[in-house]
Amino acid sequence: MCDTMGIMPSWSLDGISYFAKNSDRSPNEPLLTLRVPAMQHEPNATLRCSYLSIPQVQQTHEILICKPSWIWGAEMGVNDARVAIGNEAVFTKAKRGKPSLTGMDLLRLALERSDTAAAAVTVIIDLLEAYGQGGNCGFDKECYYDNSFLVCDPSEGYVLETSGKDYAVIEIEDRYAISNGLSIGSNHSKRAGLAADEDFARRFTEPVRTFFSRSSMRRRQVMERLQPSSSAKSLVETLRTHASGLSGQEFLRASVGSVCMHAGGLIGDHTTGSLVVALRQDKPVTLWLTGCSTPCISAFKPVFWHSDAPPLFKNPSPSLAYWLRREHVHRAVLAGRIEASVLRARIKEAEARWFAEEDQIMRAKSPDEAALAALAADASREEQCLIDELYDENWRDFAGTGRYSRYWRQKNEKLGK
Repeated sequence: MCDTMGIMPSWSLDGISYFAKNSDRSPNEPLLTLRVPAMQHEPNATLRCSYLSIPQVQQTHEILICKPSWIWGAEMGVNDARVAIGNEAVFTKAKRGKPSLTGMDLLRLALERSDTAAAAVTVIIDLLEAYGQGGNCGFDKECYYDNSFLVCDPSEGYVLETSGKDYAVIEIEDRYAISNGLSIGSNHSKRAGLAADEDFARRFTEPVRTFFSRSSMRRRQVMERLQPSSSAKSLVETLRTHASGLSGQEFLRASVGSVCMHAGGLIGDHTTGSLVVALRQDKPVTLWLTGCSTPCISAFKPVFWHSDAPPLFKNPSPSLAYWLRREHVHRAVLAGRIEASVLRARIKEAEARWFAEEDQIMRAKSPDEAALAALAADASREEQCLIDELYDENWRDFAGTGRYSRYWRQKNEKLGK
């Protein structure tokens, strides 16, 4: 389960295009935050994706991605051409095909091969038509699904929803959110597998899994919060949203109906990473990135294209270690060994300073990239000091006898293995 949102310049507070996403997956599934450099490739080279090898292109873009540790593709990311993409699992009536390209593969390929949002949509469609989509995307249990995509650049945005090789596309007028259900009706500008006036969601939605995903509930929460005053800061708070009535109970029971999703008991999905991107046209792009799970108790650190401070890494190993240490902090909160309210207060205080400093630097006609790199490094060090200060070696000590407690004790035993 996931939630992805985009805001066009005509709608945002500061005339900037924004992208944001929570990645909801197995709570023990690390989500790595990696920088992959631009590359030149030899003619006739091939590329191995998660389950399938395809021809490689001659030149690929530099990309910053959030990806499950065990799969080639990515859940979300942005490239050096200022294109951002997020994908969602959707449950459709399409028959399951053989393993081919996953939605996460399609996302990463589009980031590597596109210089505009419109071009990214075309890349995904061309690959979908050539290879289809399919393959297990579950970490600790098998999970198969089709995909929807939200794609933004500094001037425009699109939603592409799929069912097998069938699809529909709309352009985002002001703001849009996608979740784990098809949302495109008959207003599509491009399509395959249906008539020009046919409702895509009505034609292809598989109703049972879609209903139990609570995607409509979460999408409604997001759309209500995407007001004309939206900014990076407000999108961070949107990614931290819990379902009505859950406030104060987030670490006592699970909720698939929350944008900030908490696993437990019968609910097996949890927000494992979060990203907000300010896609400026003529100034540096800012990523606000957790690099870890549970955004309601995690800091969104500023990351810039030429800064190398964590939570962004060039190699998987340090990214994995970064994610796991912060996951131990989350488990210590669950166990009652760290007070969530104290952690949140410290994070909010730090974030307020980072947002203010980033805004001040970006007000310049030509923002100082050295100052941005220093801000990223300072924020990274400050958050690391907070994690080290509060870290509790006894994070596994989860008490209780109910289903929720048993769930987390079992997860703790397997974490990192």
